[in-house]
Amino acid sequence: MKRLGLLGWLIALLFAWFAAFVVTGMMLDEGPGWALGWLAAVWGVFLLAESLRWVPLRDLAWAASVGWGFGLIRWLDPLIDGSAGAWRWLLMAADLLCLAVCVLVGPALLSGLARRLRPPEPPPLPVEKPAAYPRQWGPKDEA
Repeated sequence: MKRLGLLGWLIALLFAWFAAFVVTGMMLDEGPGWALGWLAAVWGVFLLAESLRWVPLRDLAWAASVGWGFGLIRWLDPLIDGSAGAWRWLLMAADLLCLAVCVLVGPALLSGLARRLRPPEPPPLPVEKPAAYPRQWGPKDEA
């Protein structure tokens, strides 16, 4: 049963990635401003989920951020195919930089920001300490 839950979660992450990938492609066809607005929405959900400690939503938003990065790479591919020389290598480096920002840097910065904005956790409730030496039963207790 646990494997089915893990498989279902992986399918959900893959679906979030794919949906963000497709939506990013559609947004980039409309204009870069739409795509940046989509990225702001994805990262806004990530920031909200991280600040409220909703781990599943945070993971889905991270997968959507990765999908956004791959969607941008797909949009830049025709530029790479039509270029030659140093310009081609520069565009491929921009692809890798975009992917690194969407996968690692952006979520890490947003996570740090959410931790700073998050209210402090309340102190733990006091717990009674157990006795150092438990009382032993003796002949006086049997009467």
